[in-house]
Amino acid sequence: MFASVNSFASEMYVIDSPTTNILNYGSYDISFRAFSEGGVHARLDFGVFKFLNLGISWELGRFLGNEDIKPAVPSISVKCKFYDGDMTWPGVAVGYDGQGYFYDGDYDGDYHQRGKGLYIVAGREFFFEGLILDFGLNMNNFSKPNVCAFINALVPLYQDNLFFLTEYDNINYFPEARWNTGIRFALTRVLDIDFVIRDCFGKNTKDKVPNERVFKVSYTGKF
Repeated sequence: MFASVNSFASEMYVIDSPTTNILNYGSYDISFRAFSEGGVHARLDFGVFKFLNLGISWELGRFLGNEDIKPAVPSISVKCKFYDGDMTWPGVAVGYDGQGYFYDGDYDGDYHQRGKGLYIVAGREFFFEGLILDFGLNMNNFSKPNVCAFINALVPLYQDNLFFLTEYDNINYFPEARWNTGIRFALTRVLDIDFVIRDCFGKNTKDKVPNERVFKVSYTGKF
């Protein structure tokens, strides 16, 4: 039977790439993600309608430590799930997410790693209960249009408490292609903790941060 897991915290994203899941109406998800050089992402999403989520996020570079904080411009996100899926066809969602990574005002006033921008994603349960696969397309540079792709999987390892996360991001744009993996501990149905390695085989270049270790906490509530 097709499974919907959008009652859990943090199921709207695997790591960087979105799934088809959305928050239930009247729910909210708040998350904090600690990344390289003491940076923190804060994110807040709302289920404003049964089919629509809105969100805002903010990157604070060097938030942890003793250096000057580098705040980015807050980013908005929107996701609309217009088909839930069934035994034959996957669910489908479209959205926009402006949250990138490693903001630098001197770097064209943008992020070193751009957010998803406009995207469409399709996903469903495959092979066995609880294994969710998603595939999508996105475009995040409107001055130089380039369509990229992503694929992700949420693999249950132990009941509803432990998951393996994996994704291949920015397919079709090799300089920024990243394979990310991680583990998610669902402490309760509303509280998740993720340990992630981004860009597992990345090489150190001027614009890339290789083998970045990320820690994330997510909490879902209801008004």
